[in-house]
Amino acid sequence: MIFEYSWQQFRNLNHIRLLSESEQIRQYHFYLDSLANERYKQVKGPHSLNLQNVGFLLQEDFNLILQENGSGIYITSYA
Repeated sequence: MIFEYSWQQFRNLNHIRLLSESEQIRQYHFYLDSLANERYKQVKGPHSLNLQNVGFLLQEDFNLILQENGSGIYITSYA
C-alpha cells in the first residue's frame, strides 16, 4: 500500500527536499503514476495476475527515459 502525500507533504520528505524544485516536481509525477497504478491493481480484484513495477527504463547515463507527458516508463513483471 502506498501512502497518499499531498504536494506539500511530498516536497518536505527527507529525500525530496534536498532536490531542486524541478526535480521535486518530476519525482512527484512519478509518485502520482505509482499511486494510480497501485489503485488500478486494487480495482482489478483478486483473480487478476499481479503486475508490479520493478523499476524505470533508464538511459546509459542512468537518467530516466520520459514519455511525452513527463512520466517515467515503468518496467513491470508479473508476481
